[in-house]
Amino acid sequence: MKIVYCLPHVYKPGGIERIVSLKANYLADEANYDVYIITSCQKGEKPFYHFSPKIKFIDLQIDYDSILNKPILERLYLRHKLQQEHKTKLSKYLFTYHPDIVISTFTHEAIFLPDIKDGSKKILEFHFCKGHKRKMANAFHFSFITKLAYYYRCWQEENIIIPKYDQFVVLTKEDEVSWARKIPTVKYISNILPFEKGGKAELNKKHIIAVGRLDAQKRFDKLLDIWALITNRHPEWILDIYGNGRDRKKLQTMIDNYGINNTTIIHEPEQNIKERYLNSSIFVMTSAYEGLPMTLLEANGLGIPAICYNFSCGPKDVIIDGKNGFLVKEGDYKTFTDRLLTLIENEKTRKQMGQEAYIMSERYSCKNIMQEWINLFNTLIKK
Repeated sequence: MKIVYCLPHVYKPGGIERIVSLKANYLADEANYDVYIITSCQKGEKPFYHFSPKIKFIDLQIDYDSILNKPILERLYLRHKLQQEHKTKLSKYLFTYHPDIVISTFTHEAIFLPDIKDGSKKILEFHFCKGHKRKMANAFHFSFITKLAYYYRCWQEENIIIPKYDQFVVLTKEDEVSWARKIPTVKYISNILPFEKGGKAELNKKHIIAVGRLDAQKRFDKLLDIWALITNRHPEWILDIYGNGRDRKKLQTMIDNYGINNTTIIHEPEQNIKERYLNSSIFVMTSAYEGLPMTLLEANGLGIPAICYNFSCGPKDVIIDGKNGFLVKEGDYKTFTDRLLTLIENEKTRKQMGQEAYIMSERYSCKNIMQEWINLFNTLIKK
């Protein structure tokens, strides 16, 4: 079977890039599929994550980033031109390789991919939660015009783009139920546990870990507000934040102003992040919204108890409150602080929750999840 994944690039350390590498590797090495990864703008860079040598890479050299700073009307016009070029180039390769399945990760090609009639089945893989663009517009405090554009895009996705696909795959059961009212082709398949089972954190190191892009969605500023209340009581504990992004300077300024430089470190993203998890005892997440966070699965799979805000989709699929971590009501900083203190001050509770996390993570194993994908592929090509 021939499978094509479409995404912007694979040179950055993002969650989508990570999950595509895991799935593509499994399909190429374990299922012996012919796997192609077609990027719109790889910029000549090497992939950040490991990919099997069996996988074939094609880059279309369509640089959407080049128009980001243009005025909005000019940007809309130029984006339309780039999409036309993108469709032409992608069509050429799809008609050349004749894939059985083409998967969009809901990026630039999502709007036109179903219109390419090359005979393949088209799958839209949704790595977000329903209404994520509305949530993004609010989280990033966009201007009224930009916010309006995001709200329209959200309506367009739900009413025009998604219904065109042969299959629409979401990451959480909650999202599947929500979408099923309008999209009969929706199907829930979880993300994969990123690490092979075997490693397990000892939970005796005085390190707390947070991982993600440094921007408004992840709300690391809220995490620093919470940490500033705790660190003076437990100066022996370190908060390690791994990531990069537009808010890095702002966050470092907050660290300086709070005077918590000795207990708070922002690190660059790492390929071998597993070792950093294993050196940690608590995982924290203060995001405004997610799909199914890879970082939460990473922590869970290594037996690390987590504390997360209970936003609409994602955490409640992974965490049972009080069993393998804590779910905190959105915006309840006091309870988040109290839960973090509970795990810092009670090693027994920490280790009990960590053991539960490790056991419960088995349902996200690569073998289990990829069998669901293979079953889906086989069903689609028989239609």
